[in-house]
Formats: sequence, C-alpha cells, structure tokens
Amino acid sequence: MPCGIQVAEPALTAPADCRPADTVAEWLRGHQGRIALLPPGLVEPATKVLSIAGSGPFGMFGPDLFGDAKARAKDYPITGTATDAGALDPAWLAYDPAEVWTLTNIGSLCADRWAAHQAATLGKGWHWIFNGGTARYAAAAPVDPPVVPPFENAVPVDPIDTGNAGAVAKLLRRSDVAIADHECPIVPSEDWTPRAITDPLNVFSVPEDVLPEWRDFLGLDAVYLAANHMSDQGVAGVRSTLDLMDEYGVARTGLGMNLRQALEPTYVDVAGLKIGFVAFNDVAGVQRAGPGVPGVPWITRRNAIRGVQLARDGGADMVICNPQWWGGAEYHDDLWPLQETQLGWFEEAGCDHVIGSGTHVAGPMLIRQGAHGPSVTLVSPGNFVFGQGWWQEAQEGVILDLTFRGQTLVNVRMRPTVQVLAARPSFLDPQAEGSYVLKRIYKYSELGSAR
Repeated sequence: MPCGIQVAEPALTAPADCRPADTVAEWLRGHQGRIALLPPGLVEPATKVLSIAGSGPFGMFGPDLFGDAKARAKDYPITGTATDAGALDPAWLAYDPAEVWTLTNIGSLCADRWAAHQAATLGKGWHWIFNGGTARYAAAAPVDPPVVPPFENAVPVDPIDTGNAGAVAKLLRRSDVAIADHECPIVPSEDWTPRAITDPLNVFSVPEDVLPEWRDFLGLDAVYLAANHMSDQGVAGVRSTLDLMDEYGVARTGLGMNLRQALEPTYVDVAGLKIGFVAFNDVAGVQRAGPGVPGVPWITRRNAIRGVQLARDGGADMVICNPQWWGGAEYHDDLWPLQETQLGWFEEAGCDHVIGSGTHVAGPMLIRQGAHGPSVTLVSPGNFVFGQGWWQEAQEGVILDLTFRGQTLVNVRMRPTVQVLAARPSFLDPQAEGSYVLKRIYKYSELGSAR
C-alpha cells in the first residue's frame, strides 16, 4: 500500500506498514509475486498493470485505466483518497484519460498457402481466417525444441479451436492504433490463384479480398510492407499492392516504385499526437528500392536517418521504426550482432521505438532509455498468419500491446497466439500453452539496460 492513500472501494485490509509511492516500482522488482496499489502518475513499464477482469476470454476487455478507449471509459472499481498531502507529489496522482492511448501490433502476415487453402480452396472465406477466438493444444505438453537448423527435430503442435470467435479482431479494433506487418504482394482478385500447400516454391500473394477484412474487421490503421516476399509477383505485384491499398484506404509504408516513395512514412493521429511509421528490410529475395527502381528500402544507416527525418519533416511527434531483419539467419529467438548494430542506427536516426519482424519466431524484447523515457524494441512478434505449420515456434506468436501517456511509454503487454489449422490466429491462455512463447521471449530479453 502506498503511503498517504486511503482506499475507498473495495474494502481492503491494509498492511500495517505503507511504502513511499515512488519506491513501489523498485520494491516490486525484488518481489514479483506481490501486487501493489500505485497512483496512476507513477505507472511505468517496470510496473505491470493488471487489468480488471472483463467478459472476454482470459478476463480481457474489463475496466482498465491504461487499456483501450472502451476499457478506459468503464467505471474503475478501485478508488481512493489522499490522506497525507505531504507524502504525495501531485504529479503522482495525475491522470487524464485523454492523454492515454494504446498501440497494438501483430506479427508476420501473408495469408497464402494454408490460409488460402482454408479460405479459397475449402470455401471458408477470408472472414473465417481473421475471426479467430481462443485455442488450446491437443497434446498436454508440446515440445519446445532448440532453434537448430535444419530442423530435423522440429515438432508441430495441434491447436484446437475453443470458441470466442472474433476475440482477436475485437482486440485490434478496440485499440487506438492497430498496426500489421504484411509480407507478400496483393493482386486483383480475378488474377489471383492460391499457392498450393504442397508447392515447394516460396512465391506468395493474396487477393484484394483481404483488404476489406483488414480495414473494416481488424480495424488496421497502417501496414508495414518492407518484406522479402514483396517482389514475388514482380514489378506488377509491387504496383498492384500500392494501388489496391490506396484504393481501399489502407495506409502503408515501406514499399514504392522508387526509393523515395518506399521511404515515405505513414501517419496516424491519436491523443493530440501525430505518430509516424517507417519500415525497412535486409532479408534477401526482394528488390532493393533505388532511384527509378521499385522495391523496399534497405536497412542502412543512411536510409534510417532519411526515413526518420522524412517523418519528422511531416510533423511526426513520435516515430516508430519497423525493420524486417534476420541478423544473418532466419529462425532465432535472440538478438544477433548485426541487429544490434542496426539498432544503433535506428537510435541515431531518432526512432522512438522499434517493432521488428521477419524471423518468423518471437523475441526478444529490449526496454531501454529513450528521448521520451522508456523505449521498447521487440525484435519480432513471430507469425500472425504465415502458414508455417511444421514447427511450434513458427505456429506461435504474440500480439504486442503498448500503452502511452502522451509520448511516454507506460505499459507493455504481450498476448500469445497460435494459428489454428496453420491459418486462423487465435489467443492462447498465457498461463497455459501461451506461456511457451512468452518464456522464449523473456529468455533473451533485456529490461532496463542502457546502451
């Protein structure tokens, strides 16, 4: 219990000794099995905000001062009054819901192969793909093999749909800002053929039919396009992706008919701020954008500086950078030396936060000190929909939830998912099967370190 506060609701038996409110965060670091009350002005990433249980799966969608707009608008069931003004800095008690906003980011998205098989070949439709709810594993104890190519011992899991259809889309729609990382071309529906699940060629595309689902059902505000499969349908696929996303009103960044266009940021206005997004790639297989050359911007120090500067010149108060990066090889849970070097370029360029992608497995997370307080890097959230059903790590991923007070990051959550039938992202119980992907992320994460 913080000193100087009396809880009015609910009735609580207070401990005999209080603790100065500004020491609670450090105290929790050494007592992670404990729960503390905290004045809202002292909330920070080091203090994990526990949401009040709601009617959604795993208690989601309940009252939450640092949740989405609907959660913030609910009556909060814990109230108190200040009893000792000398024990409390007024800034600790400050809370303005108009300053709070959430950003939700999903992982690798290319609904070809298994998703296309379910949606088009079997006729379930694209809405079925994005209407996932919850899942569990048929096997009681999935195996977590080490990341050792060439994966002779890779073990898949068998997710079973457990209901709650639409819960994943509901989370994204309710977020103040929802972002996706899309990794393959979009072509006119009449020109599209689904990739056979037995086809050994990794050449992908999706039809324009996915765009209304992204825009209207998932509520995506912007999409990163700097990915290694964006040249799979040649220049025509690059052009159709750009044209169709513009036609359907889905904001984008990271792809263009030349380097300048590929570096062009996209923006979202929220809580009185203008948030800029830029995206880059360094994974082979896609055309590197250049003067008069369609493709994606490469991860270079020069491009990072230029892309962020374009966002600042466009009025961005905050810039979030999305690298699709491997660091030298695919499928690893840790941060490799090349990625650390590239992260230094992003820091020099002025990226406020970095949300990566591309390795198709989740992790790690770094929280370091930035220009506006804590700065988060998630190297990769793993797959959202990518049809890699041959291995547990590639089937799982996380949806990243960030909460800000103005420009300051105050809370980080990761919601574990798995692809049912290698096609339909669904939530896992974070205290059960969902703990596998969370533990892998935590294994290599750095929280609170400074470069």
